[in-house]
Amino acid sequence: MAFRKAWLFLYARGVGADYLDALDKFVRSVVVAYRSSYSIDRLKLELLANRRLTGNTEVDKSLALNEEEVSVRDLWLRLVYLTLEGIGEPCSQTRISLDNPSEDDTGVQLLVNGVIRAFNNGYTLESFKLEMLFDGARVDDPQQSALLSQWMRIIFITLQVHSEK
Repeated sequence: MAFRKAWLFLYARGVGADYLDALDKFVRSVVVAYRSSYSIDRLKLELLANRRLTGNTEVDKSLALNEEEVSVRDLWLRLVYLTLEGIGEPCSQTRISLDNPSEDDTGVQLLVNGVIRAFNNGYTLESFKLEMLFDGARVDDPQQSALLSQWMRIIFITLQVHSEK
């Protein structure tokens, strides 16, 4: 449900307090699953099995995630899991990260590693994005830029949640 709320707030209102709160709740729930030794595959199966949202079949049908939304949610799950693995958060499930991050076809693991380094060096999300602009790492496509920003935000939230333990 936290993913659905974040997704709806993003599309209805853009990046704002409601979206950020929902995204924070999403990340926190995934961190709890990770710390409860859920593998990412098991978590996806649990989400699939428990996709009823309200108990009302018609309402649930209209709120059900489409393929694109499931794909986005799965990527968000992966970002949180890779971040927790990258900072050495103990887990008993099989690692999803690769020994050589450059072998990750999506480039997500390299992004996670870069954001972890920035966080450890004292950067905030905004200061890291500014630093990337100064370094010439610019994404011209507005949609790609928004996705990159969203992914980095998820990683930063995960790091903040981890540091609260």
